[in-house]
Amino acid sequence: MVWLARTLLVVIAAAAATASVGQEFRTVTLMSWNVENLFDTVDDPANPFDDTFLPKAVKDARPGHEAHCRQFTPIPAFARECRDIDWTDDKLRRKLQAIADVIRAVRPQPDVIILPELENPAILARLNTEFLAGLGYTTEIELDTTVTDLDRGIDVGILSRLPSASPPTAHKVEFGTDSDLCRATRDIVAAPLALPDGRALHLYAVHFPSGGNPIECRERAMRTLNALSAALPADAIAVAGGDFNFPCNEPQGDLFGRLLSEGRWTVPPEVRTGCDEPGSNKFRNARPGNRSWFTWSFLDFFLVSDSLLTERPSPVGWFANLGSFRTAVVSAQQVETNDQGFVSPRRYDFDAGSGISDHWPVLIELVTRP
Repeated sequence: MVWLARTLLVVIAAAAATASVGQEFRTVTLMSWNVENLFDTVDDPANPFDDTFLPKAVKDARPGHEAHCRQFTPIPAFARECRDIDWTDDKLRRKLQAIADVIRAVRPQPDVIILPELENPAILARLNTEFLAGLGYTTEIELDTTVTDLDRGIDVGILSRLPSASPPTAHKVEFGTDSDLCRATRDIVAAPLALPDGRALHLYAVHFPSGGNPIECRERAMRTLNALSAALPADAIAVAGGDFNFPCNEPQGDLFGRLLSEGRWTVPPEVRTGCDEPGSNKFRNARPGNRSWFTWSFLDFFLVSDSLLTERPSPVGWFANLGSFRTAVVSAQQVETNDQGFVSPRRYDFDAGSGISDHWPVLIELVTRP
């Protein structure tokens, strides 16, 4: 009987070992990082809003440049930037190198990176080929579809080690009756990617209207995203990521919750906890008495479909580890401190050529279900 028991234990252990060998454990790390106005130094004649990001020598050689800045950037501070910023290739290289240094230092290194605020496909390709060589980002997506009117002509790009499962598409946010309230915004990029087991990851890369717009504008963008996800099968693997631009007070409200429910989305709980740290951005919030205060917001986050939840029956073979959602701060170039020691993301300083972005990257991991 003892021999039989031991034999059964050996057989059971061998069967378990065989099963574990046949089920390869994998993780896929997703990152989103608004890289704040990543423009090249070349004038795009079709985009009057890129003139801020030119060398000063080019600007000074244009007699009508200052008038052009006042016409297309009516906010005085932005008009001064358009007139005065000296955006040289040396400064661009320093920013690209700083971005690459962060991506290389993040652990685990991201398999997919969503990058809001890119000017065009060429700047994404330069970042990848010159500064991220050897990291295996074989898929580059930057559709360059967003209209330039009122929105600088910036788009959302994607770098991925996963191959495309089908061609990416861009989807315009329609504001309908709220058009008078809302500035133009970036198109939503739908990019189906092939996961290591062959299943499709339906990735949506977003950059919603900024907090300077009323919440109705972000609601319109969210409903556009929800319409895209609603067209997928109920068990599809879907993730939306990017700069959603909901300041910290808005995700606490009922409207945000309804938008998540309608889209069959779940968000990491940190996004809805309020205006205390942590966060990915310091956002100016109004206070009683017409005062303002900079508070932490997760403007950047990920939404995951119901099929990726651990507490839902799912045949898809993957789950989203919501506990892995986090910011990545791996470089001094990402951190700004004031005289009192308060910390914020270190936006790019055009004069000094230092800093990177006013956002910190956020990450989340998808994990196989054994």
